[in-house]
Amino acid sequence: WLVAARVLQGAASALVMPQTLALVRTMGGDGPAVARRTAAFTASSGVGIVAGQILGGLVMGLGLPFAGWRAAVLTSALPGAVALLGVHRLPASARGGAERPDLGGALRIGLPLLALVAGLSLGPATRWTWWTPALVAAGLLGLYGFRRDQGRREEAGHPVLVPPSVLRLPALRLGLLMTVLLFTGYGAFSYEYALLTQSGLGLTPVASGLALTAFAGTFVVAGLRMPRITARFGARTMERAAAAQVTGLLLLGLVSWAAQGRGAAAWVGCFEVIGVLLGAAQAAQYGPLLGTVMAAVPDRAAGLAGGLFTTAQQASLGLGVATVGGLFGSLAPPLGWEHAFAVTLAVQALTTALFGLLARRLRAEGHTGTTTTLDTAISTEKA
Repeated sequence: WLVAARVLQGAASALVMPQTLALVRTMGGDGPAVARRTAAFTASSGVGIVAGQILGGLVMGLGLPFAGWRAAVLTSALPGAVALLGVHRLPASARGGAERPDLGGALRIGLPLLALVAGLSLGPATRWTWWTPALVAAGLLGLYGFRRDQGRREEAGHPVLVPPSVLRLPALRLGLLMTVLLFTGYGAFSYEYALLTQSGLGLTPVASGLALTAFAGTFVVAGLRMPRITARFGARTMERAAAAQVTGLLLLGLVSWAAQGRGAAAWVGCFEVIGVLLGAAQAAQYGPLLGTVMAAVPDRAAGLAGGLFTTAQQASLGLGVATVGGLFGSLAPPLGWEHAFAVTLAVQALTTALFGLLARRLRAEGHTGTTTTLDTAISTEKA
């Protein structure tokens, strides 16, 4: 029942998220108006992500009759009910006659992604029994087959889920790759942080969530001020943010290595300070990156861009837990919690540095992530 409910929750979220991003792009207004809406979306996303961890910890610590993970699940249901009250106030689409959805394509990409994430997630726990590498291989082959199939369907004029002509847009292609890097690191960091603080340092769920306050607050403030930040640093915003995050990750890694066996108070105190840098750096990567992905396609494909971004984001969160998080789980017994955390932070610093290099390439190609018109790059209306 729990798995079935989570499948329903994931499907519903997948329907909501791309439409929200499409509205951010297509509600009208000039470039600054779109930038303000993107900044508001970025900040509210940060609030939601961190508030979920904090509220989940608080609910689990209340000692209610249904406490534990059941109570934590309610922290997802209640905000959804509140959001439902505002749906009728959203603007309706200005266009009708949408194409018939490619349900077969959805299965052809969904099943390989499921196999890939499941194989990577279960591999460490099963000591890579033969069927887990087989799942990974099947997932990769399935994604390759999906790409070939979508190309054939587009050439034949049939409905397609992800038109290859859209993926050939340089800004969209680079932006999605950067999305994978950013959220793989974030998914791994969130997973490792929870294990380190609660299992390693002995913090309660409430204390573990509250220790994120400085990180979350800085993320929100920086997200809301992103239009001014991008106006100040221009196209180099993501590069400088990546450099700042690499610095913060390495500093936290050094602190974690030195804090082995010294208790929770010193580590949490240092994390509160470094969390300010990490929160600002995360927001300064996330906001401009989202703008880049959403600006890479014309208005008629805004829903597609939102779907691609959401798919890349959610799949990467799972991949981060499965790969870097799995490495953390393997290193913790022999090295200790803090030392294992330090090693995985070094891995995440490398992926962040790669993000910065791709941001530099994006800038060199002339994409700023604010306003761009690429209708001429797509030859047919079906794209």
